[in-house]
Amino acid sequence: MKNQKKISFPSNLHGHTTYCDGKNRAEEYILAAIEKNFVSVGLSGHSYVYFDKEPNMSLEGTLKYIEELKILKEKYKDKIQVYIGIEADFYSGFNPKLDKNLGLDYRIGSVHYVKDKVKDKYYCVDNTPEILAYAIENYDNDDEKSLICAYYDNIIEMIHTQKPDILGHLDLVRKFNGDGKYFDENSEWYNKKVDEVLGEISKTDIIVEINTGGISRGWTKTPYPSAFILKKILSKNIPITLSSDAHSVENIDYYFKESVELVKEIGFKSLKIMKNGKFEDFEI
Repeated sequence: MKNQKKISFPSNLHGHTTYCDGKNRAEEYILAAIEKNFVSVGLSGHSYVYFDKEPNMSLEGTLKYIEELKILKEKYKDKIQVYIGIEADFYSGFNPKLDKNLGLDYRIGSVHYVKDKVKDKYYCVDNTPEILAYAIENYDNDDEKSLICAYYDNIIEMIHTQKPDILGHLDLVRKFNGDGKYFDENSEWYNKKVDEVLGEISKTDIIVEINTGGISRGWTKTPYPSAFILKKILSKNIPITLSSDAHSVENIDYYFKESVELVKEIGFKSLKIMKNGKFEDFEI
């Protein structure tokens, strides 16, 4: 594909349309990807979650979303490889069998909520700073460790029970934690928890996503996950990919050049790209 050498990374598998909380239609993303000379593009609507319907697709909407993408995949097959994905929240209950039945090409597994089993209440970790502060104050033992560790425990359980292809925004829980406002990312307990998660990921074929969405929305200065976590990921030979978590077409490759330079500086030699129906290495 022409001008491919000028592109930092010619793909994006994490994008949201008007079927959930995105601003653009699926076809607009595909056209934007073609304009960027992408090799492939995937959409990944937010899965249905019964207790938080506003940002997520409905059950009916999910089926319509998949059917539309099947049509668009065929329509643009001579110009770009289009892939059908979903961002399945931990509490959505997705699994490989369901992926196959729905006709998905891949699934991003993400954690957005933590459940307080005593109070039977769900706390969203990435909605607003106020909601996160309330969650930390009210969850379980009334300290930041409890909520943060519960978030990572959900990731560990998701890895083994739901088996996603890609792990989305691994440390999303730091979205509002600028300058360590809510917890210390350098603390021993936090690093041990991250190490525990990465140890479990390393036992699988799951790809960790480098996600620039926190930057485009003005909440973080660096991609998810943090650089110190990326160094740990490299040391464990865990594969990575790059996506922008786009909620509008103008962000389809947001901060890609800088992110590629970041991971190269850390020591990564390649990123995973979906091509010809499977994940391949894209040298950087």
